[in-house]
Amino acid sequence: MAVQAQTQTTNTATSLASLRPHHVALSVPNLEETIQWYQDKLGFTTTLRRELPQLSTHQVFLELNGFRIEMFERENSARTQPFPANVPDDLLAQGYKHIAFTVDDIDAIAIELKHHNVEVVLEPVIDEELGLTVCFIKDNNGNLIELVQELNL
Repeated sequence: MAVQAQTQTTNTATSLASLRPHHVALSVPNLEETIQWYQDKLGFTTTLRRELPQLSTHQVFLELNGFRIEMFERENSARTQPFPANVPDDLLAQGYKHIAFTVDDIDAIAIELKHHNVEVVLEPVIDEELGLTVCFIKDNNGNLIELVQELNL
C-alpha cells in the first residue's frame, strides 16, 4: 500500500512572506583574533565597530558579498551554551547566537507571531545607530531568532 505524501500549502498573503536572511551572530572569546581570522581566511571586511557599555560588550559587523556576521566579545562570557533567560544574557554564552531575518513590517509580524503562540522575548525596539528596528523571538527549542526592519531615515 503506497502512502501518498501530503503537502502543506502556505498562505503567502501574510506579512511573514517578507522574511529574508539578514545576519548571523557569534559571541567570541577574543574579538580581535576572530576578526583577523575572518578577514585573512575568508576575505570579510569590518563595516561597523562599537562599544555597548550597558552590556559590557564590544560589537563588530563583518561583511562579505552582502552577507553579514555580527560578533560580540562580552566580559565574563563562557564557552557553554545554556538557553538564555533573556536577550542580553545570551551574550554570556560563546558561539552562534541567532539567525536574523529582514522583514517589511516588524510590528505586524510581532503581532501575527504572538497570535500563533510564538514567544516574543524582546518587543520591537529602534536602534538608530544601526538604522534598524529589532525584535527577538524564540523557536520551539529556545533558540533566538531576530527580526529586523530597516529604518527609513
